[in-house]
Amino acid sequence: MDPNKPADSNTANPVNPELPKERQAELKKQFDNLECDFKKPENFVQILNRAQAEQVRTQEIEANPAKKYKPTLGNMTPCGNGDFESQLDTNEWQGASGPVPLNMNVSFPFASFTSGWSSGLITSANAHQTWVGPGFDPNVATLSTTAPGSNGAVRIGNDVGAVGDPCSLLSKTLLVGSANAYITFWYALVMKCPHGRASFTVRVSDASGNTITGAFDFGNGSNTLAYAGTNPMWSALGGLSDGDSVYKDWSCAQIDLSGQIGKVVTIEFVVTDCFIGKSAYAYIDSFCGSCKGSPSGTISYDCEKSSHCGQGKICFAYNLPTAKNPKTGQPIVGQVEIKLGIYQNGSLIQTLTSGALGTGSSYCFDIDPNTIPGINSTLGGFDFTALGTFTIGSTNLGSTHVGIPPEGVTEGRNNDYQIECKSCEQINQEQNALLAKDCASKFNTLESYDCHCPDITGANQTGCACMGASTAPTRRPHCIELELPKIKPCFSVKWGDSKCDCLETNDVETLCITVCNCYTNLAFDDLSVGQIHITNMDGTPVPTLPDGTPSAQIIPSGPLCFGSVPPCANGRPSCVSREVVLYARGAKGGNYRVVFEGVCFSVTKHLQTDACFVLPLCPD
Repeated sequence: MDPNKPADSNTANPVNPELPKERQAELKKQFDNLECDFKKPENFVQILNRAQAEQVRTQEIEANPAKKYKPTLGNMTPCGNGDFESQLDTNEWQGASGPVPLNMNVSFPFASFTSGWSSGLITSANAHQTWVGPGFDPNVATLSTTAPGSNGAVRIGNDVGAVGDPCSLLSKTLLVGSANAYITFWYALVMKCPHGRASFTVRVSDASGNTITGAFDFGNGSNTLAYAGTNPMWSALGGLSDGDSVYKDWSCAQIDLSGQIGKVVTIEFVVTDCFIGKSAYAYIDSFCGSCKGSPSGTISYDCEKSSHCGQGKICFAYNLPTAKNPKTGQPIVGQVEIKLGIYQNGSLIQTLTSGALGTGSSYCFDIDPNTIPGINSTLGGFDFTALGTFTIGSTNLGSTHVGIPPEGVTEGRNNDYQIECKSCEQINQEQNALLAKDCASKFNTLESYDCHCPDITGANQTGCACMGASTAPTRRPHCIELELPKIKPCFSVKWGDSKCDCLETNDVETLCITVCNCYTNLAFDDLSVGQIHITNMDGTPVPTLPDGTPSAQIIPSGPLCFGSVPPCANGRPSCVSREVVLYARGAKGGNYRVVFEGVCFSVTKHLQTDACFVLPLCPD
């Protein structure tokens, strides 16, 4: 190629006579049948030249099958090297190049692509996958070569359309997990073929090479995008003649792999030159990144603004698509429609629609679980997903998913939104029941004795003895003082999952502290223990470790709140339990004191009486 002529000049090399005449005749017939008012005789010469080059390349692949492109998982990770910040990592991506059929209605002949990496200047016909840093495109001075805020991207293709492989490919094979059920990427396109035959394709295939229908859609019902004058996301430089550049500035798109979790798939980015020898190339960036700020529109679940149980609302934040009117240059704003899907036990039971939203940045669906058709309240909750579909003018820009069907925005079923809101009392009851069950399984009881009587010969291991007492009040002048018996809650401490358990000098053990009310006619309220600590039997502090911490301690040391302990009923004391941890490191063997200080509580006794009064009425 003459370096003084444009890279995609219509000037073509002489036809290689080695191309069989039958093949030339077949290509001529296909070319004549193309309904394009812009095709020229020299375009056919370029087609013949490419056919000759393709014939040579095919023969090379047949002679060396290892050159044939075949997607391989290898050591690739789903999002590895997705930011392209400093390089294109060949361990995380595959490259290839190949032909494109003259008939654009048939699929790409991927099996005949040549595998391998080929980078270089944009003016090189062999530059198919090239890492680029920040800068501006040589054909579109306002187009950045990297996505907003990025330090690196990959250019797929080149600015040479007359020679070289017309298809450039970059692919990643990955095992899909729930963390990458939706993959986003940013892209920008430059094409010197305003008639729509150059294209950019995002193909998702399964392990057998079959295209996965619906995994990606540009919004036009296809996974392939070409220039369209009615799409305001495209811009044109100069006129719309052959060789004039049209381009699509950076925007973000989403690939839907939610139906492929646990499977291996391949994502292929393919750029195809125009059949008349005009170039096309794409920039790819921020694979697995965020779509924030994309001019094609964004949507996300607004957790903080949403309710999570009972009658409430489920909210979403969105940014509307923006572009410039291709005729007037004035800014235009698009719309979004949000569909909320509600699931129970993995089945869709209702879909709510926002309608077209052309203003604002937030939308909330009013939720009353009891009015949702088919809701099963015994399941406790439901899951939800959202689908935002963006349009601008008459152009559909594609959709963005929020949440993975059928489990929704939180992993697990029936747990995104609770049908009823639990009260504080319900939560406390559930927690107390759980702790009571756990503490009931403990086998061993710490010996208890009167803290003010150091003689421990009468110590017991019975836990709460529950002995009651009462006295009568005494009358005094002016004031009446009720002489109360010694009222105190009954504490017990248990540990161990078997009778063989032993508290060791180097040990971490969970202790269950249970407080019981043995009285039938009063309750303990706001019961708490201010501090729990361990001392030697004589009350002196336990030895400390070199770092100054006690060799035996209770964590947490307090305060420990038990709340209310209701009266004893049906012959069974009412009890509330809490858990603490005994932490012993390098302690000496022997007996220690576990001291509960600041056991504070209020005593509540409900009494009922009556009062009578004389009501004097004066006669009229």
